[in-house]
Amino acid sequence: MRGTKERRHFVDRAADRLWAGEGRLDLPDVINFRDLMPFWNDYRAEILDHLSNPNYTPAHIELVEHPKNYIATRPLARLSVQDRLIYETLAFEAAESIDPLLSESVYNHRIERQTKHSVEDWKAMREKARTILARNKNLLMATTDIASFYEHIATDALALDLEAAGVDSVLAAQIYSFLDGFEQQCHTWGLPQGSAASGILANAYLLPVDNYIQQRNIKFVRYSDDMYFFDTSEENLRSTLQHVNRAFRARRLNMSSPKTKIFTRDEASKYLDDSHKDMIMYFLTLRKPWAIRDLRNLFQAAVNQSPPNERDIKFALTPLGVRSDDFAFSWAMDNIKGWHHLSPRILRYLESLYAKRKDLQTLLEGLLERVPTADYPFLERNIFETAIRCDIRSDVLRARAWLAVRDRSRSSYPREFAARYIGRLGTSNDGQLLKMEYEGESNIDVCRALLIAMHEADYMPRGLLTRLCDHPTMLRWTARYLLRKPEKIPVPKF
Repeated sequence: MRGTKERRHFVDRAADRLWAGEGRLDLPDVINFRDLMPFWNDYRAEILDHLSNPNYTPAHIELVEHPKNYIATRPLARLSVQDRLIYETLAFEAAESIDPLLSESVYNHRIERQTKHSVEDWKAMREKARTILARNKNLLMATTDIASFYEHIATDALALDLEAAGVDSVLAAQIYSFLDGFEQQCHTWGLPQGSAASGILANAYLLPVDNYIQQRNIKFVRYSDDMYFFDTSEENLRSTLQHVNRAFRARRLNMSSPKTKIFTRDEASKYLDDSHKDMIMYFLTLRKPWAIRDLRNLFQAAVNQSPPNERDIKFALTPLGVRSDDFAFSWAMDNIKGWHHLSPRILRYLESLYAKRKDLQTLLEGLLERVPTADYPFLERNIFETAIRCDIRSDVLRARAWLAVRDRSRSSYPREFAARYIGRLGTSNDGQLLKMEYEGESNIDVCRALLIAMHEADYMPRGLLTRLCDHPTMLRWTARYLLRKPEKIPVPKF
């Protein structure tokens, strides 16, 4: 077990992820944790103190239903800052033992790449797959992944796996205590979704499967539970998939039938081929006029496919937005509800079209009035975030924001952004009303957002902040931050 000095390194690494990456993740913070940054040295000492507790369990967890498509969702675990830092610190420590045991075929959550955004590692895995196919023209490819992977990881078995991987027994017990507390508090199971820590621990859980595949002497690459296998024989690939499925079941996991396929050589190349998109991006950087045409054609082909090609749609929206190209404007305006799982990307594309800002306001107002937002909390939060970032003042948005803030029966996440909208873009009378809501609010995250909103509405009783400076929750750091009278509080980053 490492000492405090060594452990501090892992705590700082977890904090670096908090500062640098949070705004680009699925669960951005309402002010990018700016209220915690000035006091990090003091807060780090508290985190280290909690880490000395071998039986630590999470203090607060909110499950956020994150849409995967129009209907399905996955439960992202929104940990408190304290719990997130502790969980990631424990996992980063364990990674020192897990990582050397991983095959070079594993691409996710490796030590040397932990500060990168995960999509880069996924791209690297696919690039490796293309290289394998290019080296042998006779290869076929099979793909599979695991159904509801994180939710089906058995934490008691994981604790044994960690010790088998050489993780210190006390550290393994701490991780188990955290995960056991997570399961009991959330009425869910497995690993919290949405944290890099879970990806690290999931690698340990799949070590026996990786070793089993290597014993079969077959080429493979893996990113989390996303696996590609390569062989010249279709029969060998079919046999491999059957044996891997048995290895999954031994780990209490199930292969996802819809995503388990064997591709011919041409099908595999087409499945992996990003060369056309790579070429578009290359010529866009060179400002070649035909690159814009090719980008538009790619987007049009993607939306016209049946079903539409989601990967290509997501790819095209970003460079179109960078160039303020309104080619996808009509599609974005017409499809945001049906594609609400892509609403951050769609809205950020629309944000880039400065000449269409009035249309964007009309869209946001219409969505909040037409869509039953209680059933679309992800979309509602993104609407308020966009309105904040674009400084869109609207009586309709303000009225809907107040409805969200006052509805304590719904998810706290959109309520926080609604409060921030009111404080930043409301009227001169909103400060007193925000304080009334604060006094009746029990959710700490919403209280924090209301404090920020009161400050931005220029209605912040100094005595309230002074009393909160010793509060046992995150509010003490928010109060100390606001007592410094920051002139500009950041909005969530892209």
